[in-house]
Amino acid sequence: MTDTDPVQPAPEAQPDLQRARVAARIVGLVVPVGLVIVGTIVTLAWLPRLPNPMAVHWNGAGVADGFGSPAVGLIVFPLAGLLIAATYFSTRLQYLQGRARPGGELWGPINRLIPAIGLGAAAAISSLNIITTAIQLDLPDARQLEPNLAVPLMPAIIGIVAAGLGYLVQPRVRIAAATEAEAGNPLELAPAERVAWIGSIGVSRTYLWVMGSALIVLVASLILVAGIRPAEPVAITIVSVSLLVVLALTVLCMRFNVQIDDRGFEARSFLGWPALRVPAADIADVEVGEIHPFAEFGGWGWRLSVDGKVGIVMRTGEGIRFSRRQGRQVVVTIDDAESAAAALATAAREARARPGEPGEPDEKDRKGTK
Repeated sequence: MTDTDPVQPAPEAQPDLQRARVAARIVGLVVPVGLVIVGTIVTLAWLPRLPNPMAVHWNGAGVADGFGSPAVGLIVFPLAGLLIAATYFSTRLQYLQGRARPGGELWGPINRLIPAIGLGAAAAISSLNIITTAIQLDLPDARQLEPNLAVPLMPAIIGIVAAGLGYLVQPRVRIAAATEAEAGNPLELAPAERVAWIGSIGVSRTYLWVMGSALIVLVASLILVAGIRPAEPVAITIVSVSLLVVLALTVLCMRFNVQIDDRGFEARSFLGWPALRVPAADIADVEVGEIHPFAEFGGWGWRLSVDGKVGIVMRTGEGIRFSRRQGRQVVVTIDDAESAAAALATAAREARARPGEPGEPDEKDRKGTK
């Protein structure tokens, strides 16, 4: 058994990791909740000076086209802000998964990005609350409001700036996965024999539950936003695109057919696309071992990890890892991984033995060694 990366020290012994955690918590949770509290206090203080009904909805041109009770803002904006702040806990789930795995915790750009996006969204929501409330102070009738482009533009600008700052102020800590695996042993072939292995990558029941729940939520959201009057074309477009993306990912990743032969490795969706092909001559080494998709890649599916690996990882369990001479390491969850690793190691060895293939010494090198 070999370690593909050095064993990590305990998280408590990693001061940079501790600092990154604290920064992520401040950016993704503390500041967004603080913005909710401040916005609620300001709105309560301004409540006696607001018209009733007040403008509660603007179109993309900054024209007020919906009116309601001032209490609407006291419910909608804090609720939206708290829901956004709650997205921080998705990073905690990854942390708990990391503690449960043998190699320890991972940390990378995604751990900075999620809190930064949460901060940006919270800043946009809070600024929208403050701006739309401030421009109605002491108005006798909210219908007197003039078109104001600051209403749609300023919250978006503030949110983008806040997200960028939230990302930059967090320390750039990168902790790669430490994994244990066994080397794939090449098969002994007769001169006329060729190696071939065929299998498949299926999904887990957990994956189906997660993707199915996401599709149900998106369909319900689409029905909800489609029923809003006046119509919200931007919201309908965003939800529709999200629904199509999740549906496409769910269907395309339901099953990958895997073929290993003297040409190399190929994993192809049962629909024909997408496909991952690696020539046998490009494979440096092959290993078989346990794979933890959420801890190593942040989830299931066709993934790119924070430490640069490409993965087709649909469940926790056995799989193969192979390094490329040119390119990223590839990780694949697959049944009968030991046989697949042996077949791929054999194909790589046979490819290296062919004249002209990478790894095979050329004639000049042979002469130089004599």
